[in-house]
Amino acid sequence: MNSYNFAKLKLIANNSVRLAKDMEKRIDTAVILAAGKGTRLRPYTQDIPKGFMQVGNESLVERSIRILKESGIRNVIIGTGYLSEHYEKLALENDLQTFKNPDYSNTGSFHTLSCGRDLIEDDFLLLESDLLYHSDAITKLIGSEDDDVILCSGFTQSNDEVYVEVEDDRLKNLSKDPKDLVSVDAELVGIWKISFELYNVLMTHHEQATDAMTKDYEVAIANSNHTVNVLKMNDLVWCEIDNEAHLNRAKENILPRLD
Repeated sequence: MNSYNFAKLKLIANNSVRLAKDMEKRIDTAVILAAGKGTRLRPYTQDIPKGFMQVGNESLVERSIRILKESGIRNVIIGTGYLSEHYEKLALENDLQTFKNPDYSNTGSFHTLSCGRDLIEDDFLLLESDLLYHSDAITKLIGSEDDDVILCSGFTQSNDEVYVEVEDDRLKNLSKDPKDLVSVDAELVGIWKISFELYNVLMTHHEQATDAMTKDYEVAIANSNHTVNVLKMNDLVWCEIDNEAHLNRAKENILPRLD
């Protein structure tokens, strides 16, 4: 075999190995946390969960599901609680899965995440149900070579932010109070890439921690001592909708800038 053919075969072999690795790391699953009561959005959430709030032509959760499926996510799992029947009906109509946190009224998002352990079997994207965001958030996160990633943005000045401290491109700490952080480097979006390894670490912590029932999932991740890389998209168009001011901002300032 001449050197040209040998080099060509080597290139093909290397490409095959890279393709196999890419397939192994492929994210097929997304988990949407949607158990909360959305009390700050009453009366809008009197009869529907927060994820069913309409912004534009779609509800928040329907928009997320569409973006996820268009990005190649085949398995969408929704963690429910408050008015769970809305999500269960949506799941039946769209070939989704749900799990319920029966104690949603007095537990936090970390406990809701733990309730999905019978359905979560691989790496996954983790999203909150009250987000309005550009589809680039999902494609960039899926395309990251890192196993565990927190998606961050520049500062939105939207009120009720969660600030992120970054060290060596990794998550160091996060808090709603910037005084808790050594440096304030980014803002939490509420979309993550989570390896099954990290999920198992979190589930062990949930079994052992005295505050596991009331803790927020993002605090549990930040305190896990597991390496989580930071993907910062300074100009990401997005918002969280927790109150009426957020809802108005979503409709007036965010939705017109989305695809």
